[in-house]
Amino acid sequence: MKQSFERAVEILTERYPQYTEEAYEFMRAGLDAAADKFCKDDKSPHLSARELYLGACAYALEEYGPMAAKVLEFWGIRSASDFGNIVYNLIEVGIFGKQKGDSREQFDELPDLRLILDAPYDGRISPLS
Repeated sequence: MKQSFERAVEILTERYPQYTEEAYEFMRAGLDAAADKFCKDDKSPHLSARELYLGACAYALEEYGPMAAKVLEFWGIRSASDFGNIVYNLIEVGIFGKQKGDSREQFDELPDLRLILDAPYDGRISPLS
């Protein structure tokens, strides 16, 4: 029997206390936003690490505006590597899936989180465009 998302998050926050419940809830919502952005015509969407990351960053900017980096930091999300950790924690408990060729390390090679989240507010062009 598949466990509920809420129960999975309870398990994960006990196992990995550096991430809050909100971090996992954000990642689930961020995955949905990324799928809407990158998988419009796909009935069984699969996102690359980059697509999930950039889509979730765009979602964070929509939801939290100039406070996005601070909000995510409060939840324990400070880097692209944290995105990877959370995604793979959710894979570990069966909430997210992965395909052959996917790896947690792919998140380590992505652009700096703070630069992405601050770019729209410090006069630079957003790397999300």
